[in-house]
Amino acid sequence: MPKVTKDGDFTLIKVPTKDLSSLIRFVAHAIEKDQEKVLDLSYKIVRDDLTKQDHYVEELAVVLDIEDWWIVLDGPESLELCDELAESIYEEPAEGFGPTLKQKQRHLRIVKICVECQKAFIKGESHDCVVR
Repeated sequence: MPKVTKDGDFTLIKVPTKDLSSLIRFVAHAIEKDQEKVLDLSYKIVRDDLTKQDHYVEELAVVLDIEDWWIVLDGPESLELCDELAESIYEEPAEGFGPTLKQKQRHLRIVKICVECQKAFIKGESHDCVVR
C-alpha cells in the first residue's frame, strides 16, 4: 500500500513494490525487442549534450512504450490511500469542527524596542523595563 508523507509543500506517495515490479518487467520486454536503439538512447542520455537530454528521454519512452503508467488499487487500497492523504494534508482541530488545512509553523517573530528603556523584546512577550 502506498505510504504518504508530507515534505514542505509537496505530498510524496511511495510507489508500491508490485507496481514497480510490473513496470520493470514491461521495460525488460521492451528492451529485448529493440536493444540497440535503447542502448544508443541510454548512451546519449548519459554522455551526450545535456540540452538534448529531454528529447532523448522522450524518444526512449516512445521506444520502450511507457508514455504513461498506471498504479492499480482495489477498493480498500483506494480508501486507505485517501485516508493517508487526508491525514498528511489536513489536521483535526481541538474543537472538533472538522478538518482544516495544516498550518505551517511560524518561524519569524517581530522584535520591538521599548520607547522607555530602549531594550528589544519580542512582540507579545513581556520584558523587564527599568523605567517602569
